[in-house]
Amino acid sequence: MKPTVYLDIDGVLLANEDHAANFANEFIKHVVTNYRVKWLTTHCHGDATTPIQHVGHLFEPETVEYMRKIGATDWTVAKTEAIDFSEPFLVFEDDMYDEERQTLIEYGVLDNWIMINLLENENQLADFIRSFPIPVEPTPITPKAKS
Repeated sequence: MKPTVYLDIDGVLLANEDHAANFANEFIKHVVTNYRVKWLTTHCHGDATTPIQHVGHLFEPETVEYMRKIGATDWTVAKTEAIDFSEPFLVFEDDMYDEERQTLIEYGVLDNWIMINLLENENQLADFIRSFPIPVEPTPITPKAKS
Protein backbone atom coordinates (compact mmCIF):
# COMPACT_ATOMS: atom_id res chain seq x y z
CA MET A 1 0.00 0.00 0.00
CA LYS A 2 1.32 3.40 -0.95
CA PRO A 3 1.59 5.84 1.93
CA THR A 4 -0.72 8.77 2.40
CA VAL A 5 1.20 12.03 2.10
CA TYR A 6 0.09 14.79 4.46
CA LEU A 7 1.14 18.26 3.30
CA ASP A 8 1.59 21.45 5.24
CA ILE A 9 1.63 24.65 3.21
CA ASP A 10 3.53 27.42 5.00
CA GLY A 11 7.25 26.66 5.07
CA VAL A 12 6.77 23.55 2.92
CA LEU A 13 5.04 24.50 -0.32
CA LEU A 14 5.52 28.22 0.26
CA ALA A 15 8.92 29.82 0.75
CA ASN A 16 7.08 32.84 2.15
CA GLU A 17 3.59 34.28 1.94
CA ASP A 18 4.22 35.67 -1.56
CA HIS A 19 6.23 32.89 -3.24
CA ALA A 20 5.92 29.18 -3.82
CA ALA A 21 8.94 27.16 -2.75
CA ASN A 22 11.41 26.14 -5.44
CA PHE A 23 10.16 22.99 -7.18
CA ALA A 24 6.79 23.15 -5.38
CA ASN A 25 4.89 22.80 -8.67
CA GLU A 26 6.86 19.69 -9.63
CA PHE A 27 6.62 18.27 -6.10
CA ILE A 28 2.84 18.65 -5.97
CA LYS A 29 2.47 16.98 -9.38
CA HIS A 30 4.75 14.12 -8.25
CA VAL A 31 2.98 13.39 -4.96
CA VAL A 32 -0.55 13.71 -6.36
CA THR A 33 0.32 11.45 -9.28
CA ASN A 34 1.94 8.77 -7.13
CA TYR A 35 0.29 8.90 -3.69
CA ARG A 36 -2.91 9.62 -1.85
CA VAL A 37 -2.44 13.19 -0.59
CA LYS A 38 -4.20 15.21 2.09
CA TRP A 39 -3.78 18.75 3.33
CA LEU A 40 -2.42 19.02 6.88
CA THR A 41 -2.60 22.74 7.33
CA THR A 42 -4.46 25.37 9.30
CA HIS A 43 -5.82 26.54 5.94
CA CYS A 44 -8.04 23.45 5.52
CA HIS A 45 -10.43 22.68 8.43
CA GLY A 46 -12.26 19.94 6.55
CA ASP A 47 -12.58 21.82 3.27
CA ALA A 48 -10.02 20.89 0.60
CA THR A 49 -10.88 23.96 -1.48
CA THR A 50 -9.81 26.45 1.18
CA PRO A 51 -6.03 25.92 0.74
CA ILE A 52 -6.41 26.46 -3.00
CA GLN A 53 -8.36 29.67 -2.43
CA HIS A 54 -5.66 30.79 -0.01
CA VAL A 55 -2.51 30.03 -2.05
CA GLY A 56 -3.57 28.82 -5.51
CA HIS A 57 -2.64 32.13 -7.13
CA LEU A 58 1.04 31.44 -6.29
CA PHE A 59 1.16 28.25 -8.38
CA GLU A 60 0.99 27.38 -12.06
CA PRO A 61 -2.55 26.69 -13.36
CA GLU A 62 -1.64 23.04 -14.04
CA THR A 63 -0.47 22.70 -10.44
CA VAL A 64 -3.76 24.10 -9.16
CA GLU A 65 -5.54 21.30 -11.04
CA TYR A 66 -3.37 18.76 -9.19
CA MET A 67 -4.08 20.57 -5.92
CA ARG A 68 -7.80 20.00 -6.50
CA LYS A 69 -7.12 16.25 -6.09
CA ILE A 70 -5.72 16.70 -2.57
CA GLY A 71 -8.10 15.62 0.18
CA ALA A 72 -9.11 17.50 3.30
CA THR A 73 -8.26 16.87 6.93
CA ASP A 74 -9.75 18.36 10.04
CA TRP A 75 -8.26 18.73 13.49
CA THR A 76 -8.72 20.99 16.48
CA VAL A 77 -5.53 21.17 18.58
CA ALA A 78 -2.83 18.91 17.14
CA LYS A 79 -2.28 18.08 13.48
CA THR A 80 -1.70 14.46 14.47
CA GLU A 81 -5.44 14.23 15.22
CA ALA A 82 -5.97 14.13 11.44
CA ILE A 83 -3.46 11.36 10.71
CA ASP A 84 -4.71 7.83 10.10
CA PHE A 85 -2.23 5.76 12.10
CA SER A 86 -3.66 2.49 10.76
CA GLU A 87 -1.89 2.97 7.42
CA PRO A 88 1.55 4.05 6.18
CA PHE A 89 2.00 7.81 5.90
CA LEU A 90 4.48 10.65 5.56
CA VAL A 91 4.06 14.17 6.92
CA PHE A 92 5.85 16.99 5.11
CA GLU A 93 6.06 19.71 7.75
CA ASP A 94 8.45 22.50 8.71
CA ASP A 95 7.72 22.34 12.43
CA MET A 96 5.81 20.27 14.95
CA TYR A 97 4.64 21.03 18.43
CA ASP A 98 5.93 18.84 21.26
CA GLU A 99 2.53 17.17 21.62
CA GLU A 100 2.48 16.22 17.94
CA ARG A 101 6.06 14.95 18.09
CA GLN A 102 5.20 12.88 21.19
CA THR A 103 2.24 11.27 19.40
CA LEU A 104 4.50 10.25 16.51
CA ILE A 105 7.01 8.83 19.00
CA GLU A 106 4.27 6.83 20.77
CA TYR A 107 3.30 5.23 17.46
CA GLY A 108 6.98 4.63 16.58
CA VAL A 109 6.78 6.79 13.46
CA LEU A 110 8.75 9.95 14.23
CA ASP A 111 10.79 9.20 11.09
CA ASN A 112 7.60 9.68 9.05
CA TRP A 113 7.84 13.39 9.82
CA ILE A 114 9.80 14.74 6.88
CA MET A 115 11.30 17.95 8.21
CA ILE A 116 11.30 20.69 5.62
CA ASN A 117 13.78 23.51 6.10
CA LEU A 118 13.72 25.77 3.06
CA LEU A 119 16.09 28.25 4.71
CA GLU A 120 18.75 25.57 4.92
CA ASN A 121 18.00 24.02 1.51
CA GLU A 122 15.80 26.09 -0.79
CA ASN A 123 15.71 23.22 -3.31
CA GLN A 124 14.74 20.55 -0.77
CA LEU A 125 11.51 19.61 -2.56
CA ALA A 126 13.52 18.62 -5.65
CA ASP A 127 15.44 16.14 -3.50
CA PHE A 128 12.19 14.34 -2.66
CA ILE A 129 11.16 14.11 -6.30
CA ARG A 130 14.42 12.29 -7.03
CA SER A 131 14.36 10.08 -3.92
CA PHE A 132 11.07 9.79 -2.09
CA PRO A 133 11.15 8.74 1.57
CA ILE A 134 9.73 5.39 2.66
CA PRO A 135 7.51 5.49 5.75
CA VAL A 136 7.93 3.47 8.91
CA GLU A 137 4.84 1.36 9.65
CA PRO A 138 2.87 2.66 12.64
CA THR A 139 2.90 0.55 15.78
CA PRO A 140 -0.50 0.02 17.35
CA ILE A 141 -0.63 1.58 20.80
CA THR A 142 -2.89 0.87 23.71
CA PRO A 143 -4.91 3.90 24.71
CA LYS A 144 -3.80 5.34 28.03
CA ALA A 145 -6.07 4.58 30.95
CA LYS A 146 -7.99 7.58 32.19
CA SER A 147 -7.37 8.43 35.81
